[in-house]
Amino acid sequence: MSIRVKLYMSYLAMVFLPLILMSLFMIFVFYARGVEDVRHYFEKESKEPYLQALVYGELSYVLRNDAGQLEKREYVAEIQQRLGEHWAGLVISREGQIKSVAPFLDQTAPNENWNRFLQERPSKVTFNSFQFEVSSLDFNYPDGGEGSALIFRRIDTVPIYWRPVGTVFSLAFIGLTSLLLTYFVSRSIIRPIKELEAAALQIKDGDLSHKVKATTKGEIGQLSNAFEDMRVRLKHSIDQSLLYEENRKMLLSHISHDLKTPISAIKGYVEGIMDGIANTDEKRIRYMETIYRKASDMDQLIDELFLFSKLDLQTVAFDFKIIDIRRYLEHFLDEQRFDLEKSEVELIYLTHESEPLLIAADPDKLSRVLTNILNNCVKYMGQHTDSYNKQVFVRVRELQQYALIVIEDSGPGIEEDDLPFIFDRFYRAEQSRNLETGGSGLGLAIVKQIIEGHGGTVWAENAEQGGARFCLKLPKSTTVHTVDEHEEHTNH
Repeated sequence: MSIRVKLYMSYLAMVFLPLILMSLFMIFVFYARGVEDVRHYFEKESKEPYLQALVYGELSYVLRNDAGQLEKREYVAEIQQRLGEHWAGLVISREGQIKSVAPFLDQTAPNENWNRFLQERPSKVTFNSFQFEVSSLDFNYPDGGEGSALIFRRIDTVPIYWRPVGTVFSLAFIGLTSLLLTYFVSRSIIRPIKELEAAALQIKDGDLSHKVKATTKGEIGQLSNAFEDMRVRLKHSIDQSLLYEENRKMLLSHISHDLKTPISAIKGYVEGIMDGIANTDEKRIRYMETIYRKASDMDQLIDELFLFSKLDLQTVAFDFKIIDIRRYLEHFLDEQRFDLEKSEVELIYLTHESEPLLIAADPDKLSRVLTNILNNCVKYMGQHTDSYNKQVFVRVRELQQYALIVIEDSGPGIEEDDLPFIFDRFYRAEQSRNLETGGSGLGLAIVKQIIEGHGGTVWAENAEQGGARFCLKLPKSTTVHTVDEHEEHTNH
């Protein structure tokens, strides 16, 4: 419920709720007093003056024209009963002596001295917290005796003190109801705001572990959800920053280690040349070749670090084109086959289908992926000293909505403990950290980054007959799109 609706409802409740409760209280009072029908009660009260007037008129006529009727007990009892039904009573005196007092008056004021009213003749009196109007009539009995009649008519439907007490009670009741409504409405608004304040203070202090729960709906609930979304985003941003910082520290550590080794070797060979250790042309040539190879390794490492950092920060532009992966692999492997023959590695492309298999890929980035995997295969097969045929098999097939590229070598395979981690940055199954045997630890990490950038997945496993098997799964393209000249370098 929104704050506006809560306030509107509280204002209406402050007006109508006290009235409803007061009405219920009055109904309860009437019921406690034995009044079953409230409408009958008010109808009777409204007709009371008229009924009293009828009795008074009859009584006035009797007093003026037939006062002897007052000496008859039956008539007096009847008139007193009729008056009592209308909250009135009659006091009759003869020669200053009280002859009859209405039972209604005796019940209302049982200890009252009625003689004093014959002398004082007040216009109003109070009996048992009720006000009575007093009317007096003097008359003569048939035998000449002087008589007097005092008529006491109750003019209050409720006791006198009920009015101020009822007023005070009503005001107190209305005030208490308003306070309670104000308290509960303000509490329903202030409590979630206090919770948001506590959450904001925790966020300010850097504590992002406590979830902000929306306990209400409406504006405050929306604000709570916004706070929770902000907390989640901040926590994710901070976690990412911490992860990047940790990766940066690890990157610096590995860079310093991987660069220090070839630099130390280069310095050693240069010092050997400067100190005259390489005193023959053959030694000098060997030293210079070693220096060149170490410098090339450093250049390759720096190139991989630069590419990986750009991929990790997602700043590399992918130039996607629709290509036939079967034809692409055929041309790519033809180019690689000559270089692999120098390492005595036979590259075999297994394909039996000529139907095009289209994918959306960046040819240059895909070439980098395939090159890194082939270099990894060649490097680890070169460590195997047993005499065997060094072969790399490449095949591609359609797998539902994907194209699956499988590269399998005949090398020693990968240790089962290393399989889950070989695509992690700087992880090397060969732990010597020698660039010539163990690599930089970034080649397969770059492969993973590029394949995931294509919307695909990559994994490695050991073949049944031995050797490592690398699997690349790339999504197929169902729409052939011709790349225009102005779209050639568009970052998709």
